[in-house]
Amino acid sequence: MNFAVSFNEVSVTGFFEDFSFEVEVGRSVLIETSREEESTVLLRLLTGLSLPSRGRITVSGQSLMELTTSQLCHARQQIGVIPSRGGLISNLKLWENITLPLLYTSGHIAQESEDQAISLLGKLGYTGNIMELPAHLSIYERRIAAFIRATLCQPKIMVYSNCFEDIPTEARKNFFTATAEFHAASIERTSLYFVSSADTIRELIVDSTVKVHEALK
Repeated sequence: MNFAVSFNEVSVTGFFEDFSFEVEVGRSVLIETSREEESTVLLRLLTGLSLPSRGRITVSGQSLMELTTSQLCHARQQIGVIPSRGGLISNLKLWENITLPLLYTSGHIAQESEDQAISLLGKLGYTGNIMELPAHLSIYERRIAAFIRATLCQPKIMVYSNCFEDIPTEARKNFFTATAEFHAASIERTSLYFVSSADTIRELIVDSTVKVHEALK
């Protein structure tokens, strides 16, 4: 069986002990956490920004703890991350934030990518100036910018960290629909949704659900 992500008896002091789960390539999975801080810890573990106190984490068949710095950087390029606060660079305009990673990895922005970004902004309800600074954007607008930024790089794994909470119901539905469509566009794309809100958990339709504290041994 081909797994996109595997946590084997992973422990982080103050959050969880011996947490294990596996996600097959191409699946969409909701991971229910107890709070946003726990989601952030999982995100940092998944991207190799933090190490567990114990356990093994494998992404796309590679053990993160065994990778060199350059290998880890390459592995991160296969993961699209949408942080709960958007993770935008404060002194870059909205459009610059969206296109910077693709420009960095490919050296240019194709017209097709520009058209895709503009289309998604409209589809997700953004009517403002694409040259707006992040400080003037709502939390929802920052999140959709992070989503569009990630989609342009066509990652194998998408990670949504508490991105559907504290936004209007209609916006949440539109946002989730867009993420589901992007997931379905590639049979090898895996989507992970870290969620802490019970209301949000009930609304998201995914292949399976993992409850962090019920999965503990």
